Amino acid sequence: MKIFVLLLSFIAFQSNSQDLDYLLTRMPFNSNISLLDSNGFNFTKNYTSSGSSWLIDSFPENVVFKAEMSYENFNNPSQSYKVRIGKGGQIYSLTSMFGESVPPQWVNPNWIDTSFGGGNSFSPWVDEVWQMVCVDGDLNSPPDSMYFIHQAGVYLKTPLQTQPFYSPQVAEYYDSLNYSYTTVNWGQQAHTNSILNTGFTSGLLYYTKYTNIGLGVLQVDNMIYNFGDDNISFLNMPWGGVRNSSLEHFFISTPTNSYSNSPAIYGQGPIVQTSSTGGWVAWSDDSLGGSQVLAMAHPITTNTNNSVFRYGDAGNLTAAWNNRDYHVFEMIRFPSLGQLGFGRSMSFRYFYVLGSDIDSASNTIINNNLILESLDTAYTSNINNVDTIRYHFTKEMGRIESSIDTLYSGLLLHSSPYSDSYPLFNISDIDSNSFISSNPYYLSNKPWDGFLESIHLLGFLDSPCNLFVVHDTICSETDYSFPDGVIVSGITSNMSHVSSLNSVVNGYDSIIYTNVIVNQNVLIYDTLSANSLVIWNGLSLDTSGDYSIVLTSSSGCDSIIYLHLTITANTNILDVSDNQKKILKVTNMLGQEIYYGRSSLLFYIYDDGTVEKRIIIE
Repeated sequence: MKIFVLLLSFIAFQSNSQDLDYLLTRMPFNSNISLLDSNGFNFTKNYTSSGSSWLIDSFPENVVFKAEMSYENFNNPSQSYKVRIGKGGQIYSLTSMFGESVPPQWVNPNWIDTSFGGGNSFSPWVDEVWQMVCVDGDLNSPPDSMYFIHQAGVYLKTPLQTQPFYSPQVAEYYDSLNYSYTTVNWGQQAHTNSILNTGFTSGLLYYTKYTNIGLGVLQVDNMIYNFGDDNISFLNMPWGGVRNSSLEHFFISTPTNSYSNSPAIYGQGPIVQTSSTGGWVAWSDDSLGGSQVLAMAHPITTNTNNSVFRYGDAGNLTAAWNNRDYHVFEMIRFPSLGQLGFGRSMSFRYFYVLGSDIDSASNTIINNNLILESLDTAYTSNINNVDTIRYHFTKEMGRIESSIDTLYSGLLLHSSPYSDSYPLFNISDIDSNSFISSNPYYLSNKPWDGFLESIHLLGFLDSPCNLFVVHDTICSETDYSFPDGVIVSGITSNMSHVSSLNSVVNGYDSIIYTNVIVNQNVLIYDTLSANSLVIWNGLSLDTSGDYSIVLTSSSGCDSIIYLHLTITANTNILDVSDNQKKILKVTNMLGQEIYYGRSSLLFYIYDDGTVEKRIIIE
């Protein structure tokens, strides 16, 4: 790697968070679907109970809730819906006139080990939900066979996992003009118990955008970016299903847009080539599809080796032991070797469609060309096709803050993944300390262990890096040598400098962001009027007049205060606090030294019991 150096003015800017969030969540493809209706649409991040029945005994619904999108069509209530998005970006609740369609999350007691920290609810809204799932087939092999990177989150399968851990959200953006919500999540290896033996990690970012089109159409855009070493050979786009008690019957379309009721037991039923269908499936509580319908319009072709779906009831749902109430739907893609390996992305689009019956949903799909507008592509952006962001960094009390540098001279990152790029994250621990790194496992190899408090995406760059922020104070006109060996002479104003150094720690390059603060010689002129004596660490100033005060810091820079003191009566006391002590010298205007010793930088006036700051030295 080459060393690069960047100089910039040391000015902190307020970031436009909306613009930044938009850039960090932007995906490369937009649909050509026109907005059909926005009346009755609502978006909120305020939690209220869904009113749905969840067979989870350990955790309340608010632990998973992130946002809600809803659409109400007063003229056709069958097209109304309410979708709840979980912290992992998953759909954990989808309701309409048919009631709740997402399964109740029941877990067979025979699957529970007494060591599981989550008790009976070891998969709270992380399995039987609408989500993306990716698998590296070479690693998902016996005896473990548990390589599953969930969009939703992890199973609670170790003793210390007593709370849900959803795939951390690293960016989000609500677009009120386009009625969409986008979330970016760091996908997690689901089987935490096997990770202890296998050391499986995840280098996947899952992008999901939900867009209200109106008239019962909800568009879902997905992108997967792989910044890890694994080759994904199997992916669910999506994994999900419905409650059998709400939507009992499953229908598959034909190329002529007819359809057939297609019952099956999951794992025993057929594997369907999506190319053999009309590009949509549907669920209804009526065996002929005559009641309200939830349909899905999806791509017929794929850029991977194959696209199929599997479906069916999760076992015999009439059996006394089986409370899963779950009809599984799993759409599968098979990327070729390297197609979704390091530095590569894939993008997809499908649509949920609601209607009063199958024919109405089918007409909505056909009339709006939803099959043609669906997406399945292995496209990865070129570096020249993505936006850039420049950052300024500061650090205080162990916490690193980033802001947009509007002068376009800060640290340059790209806002979206491009070929062979690495993400850069701002990672915080439970003690509010910050670390900036391309390694999401910077704090722990098991991110659910409680050390990780938050992780936020900053952007993308060419090599994996750790970034460190350094603050240093110098005297005016001083030369300064930066970590990369660059020397800047005669610095007279605050500045920052970015040094990029070759890999020195575990293959990660080091970026040193140095803020140089210049201590100016003359700090302040002020006039102090008081009806008081001046007490200065035992020194009494009881005569009005002009004084100069010289503060000598550890850097050797003399800072001077010119002070005019007027004393009208000796009734109260003007005191000097003990804060931020430095060497202090006081002289009168004849240059005669009247005090030299340690004192502080803050003056306080005590007047009738009131404390007032009169001079503040920064």
